Amino acid sequence: MIREKLTTEERSLNLKHTIDPGFVNRRKIQTLLGEKGMQIVDREISQLPPQLPDGYREGRIDHIYTQVLLDYCKVFKIKTLEEVLASECVTMFCSTEKLAPCGDIFAERTSSRIIPKGNCEYRVEIQYSTMHISSATLKSELHRGAELSLIAELHQKEGDLLIFHPFIIGFPWLFSDNPEWEEKIMWWRYDFFENFIEDFDEFGKVKKTPESKSYEPMRDISEQAFKTCLAEILGDPTKKDWGGEASDHYTAHLHLNGKRVTAAFLLKGPSRFASMGLNHLGKNNDQIYRLSQEPAEVLFVQHCHEITQPVRATLRAFAVQPSRPRRYCLIDGKDSLWLLKAYGLYEKAIELSKK
Repeated sequence: MIREKLTTEERSLNLKHTIDPGFVNRRKIQTLLGEKGMQIVDREISQLPPQLPDGYREGRIDHIYTQVLLDYCKVFKIKTLEEVLASECVTMFCSTEKLAPCGDIFAERTSSRIIPKGNCEYRVEIQYSTMHISSATLKSELHRGAELSLIAELHQKEGDLLIFHPFIIGFPWLFSDNPEWEEKIMWWRYDFFENFIEDFDEFGKVKKTPESKSYEPMRDISEQAFKTCLAEILGDPTKKDWGGEASDHYTAHLHLNGKRVTAAFLLKGPSRFASMGLNHLGKNNDQIYRLSQEPAEVLFVQHCHEITQPVRATLRAFAVQPSRPRRYCLIDGKDSLWLLKAYGLYEKAIELSKK
């Protein structure tokens, strides 16, 4: 819906991603941050207006703890849960995840099961004390199951079960320095940071070209041919593929609505001319994991056919985290064909595919 409802300008806004907390374990955060980190927290708390009502003051303090912990995650490059699971480097994560319904939310201590995106060999849950829940809305959402942002660390591993203890649980939230956007962006938080080919200046000719209606012509265009044409559009040299690469193409010659960005591409040709599912992406989605390790501001997944929703959700899970959100773009077979035709490269791609 974000493609139809928002303009390129709106989709390209420089919005910040945070967490609106409803669960904050201050003691646990204090232990993690240590004395120097807590000096920042204490300084921020000391600047709060002294006449704040107690309930409002406590909420402000929870937001301070949350923001300092998000800054910690950014500085120390804390990974998303999906990155942690894919790399089997299980310690601490910061990401937005789907939580299953919690039937015991009114007990003193309870747990919630996390439903990871993509294929995962582990069961994952968070265990927590409900005394740290300060928001009735969050308690209700935990009870029925919801998409929530979390910062948590591993407590123990029991066979294929990973148990995490949370520092923060809350709602993904966007904010802008420009008050003009405040009312709108509160509705975008679960979709924002996805872009489309028409949003990038170097692909802008598609706006003046009729959209493609079929995947079928992409059956005859090889991955290498598409890569060569993509590099030509971007003005990049092409490099030969090798087994250890994190992406199929990397560029610093891309602009998003006038702003230069770096981008990494994962490309999939017609060796399997069918809808892209998670089984296209290696064990434990390791191809998207490798793509996410690139120092790129935009992550692209391109395929010659349809790209299914589980792939979209998995790419978003790797790209968009509250402490360091990155943009992502999926180019399916129709958009791939649209791009080639807009730049007069379809015939060239066909000829290159025959070699």
